[in-house]
Amino acid sequence: MVEVKRFIFPRYSREIETELESHDLKRAYSFGSTRLGNLRVLGKGKTGVVVLVEGNMALKIRRVDSPKESLELEARLQLWAEGVAPKVFDYGRNFILMEFVPGRHLTRDESPEVLMDLLERARRLEELKIEHRELVHPWKNVLVTRERTYILDYDSASMRESAFNVNKILNAYGLHELARRYKRREMSFEEVISLILQLFRPS
Repeated sequence: MVEVKRFIFPRYSREIETELESHDLKRAYSFGSTRLGNLRVLGKGKTGVVVLVEGNMALKIRRVDSPKESLELEARLQLWAEGVAPKVFDYGRNFILMEFVPGRHLTRDESPEVLMDLLERARRLEELKIEHRELVHPWKNVLVTRERTYILDYDSASMRESAFNVNKILNAYGLHELARRYKRREMSFEEVISLILQLFRPS
């Protein structure tokens, strides 16, 4: 393990280190598929760096050059998305401590079971009035495990009275007509699922 301050990116911030230390977040593993200098991390985006910490948890650290001044809204949306997103254990202005999900990224060639599970979770976000903008390109924002799918990364999500997420998944898989009819409310979610199951049914 290495000192957590080495993952503060792209330059050191005493403010961020102090907040992390005040929550007893002092060390992290150099682990993951993404490089950060001579370290490895679980992920790196425009708002933060995600690292593995003790207790099998993932820690998102706000980037010093992030366009967002705080991760608190993202954390609250992720908390609200319980059952869809990884669990959030703690958060502050500069960090989110969450469940580590040892899964793989979504692919364009998934089984019907994975697609159905993902659509159900996208629908759940709609019921919670959370719109996840990044689901137009879900490949980096969805993790797949043996049991289920997880929708990640709520930094660009927002609360909307009429939230749409299911259509984004449908469009990503080339089901454009279903996506269009669903968004226009010409088809219910149940009708969409029924049609997709028919498409996957062996001839």
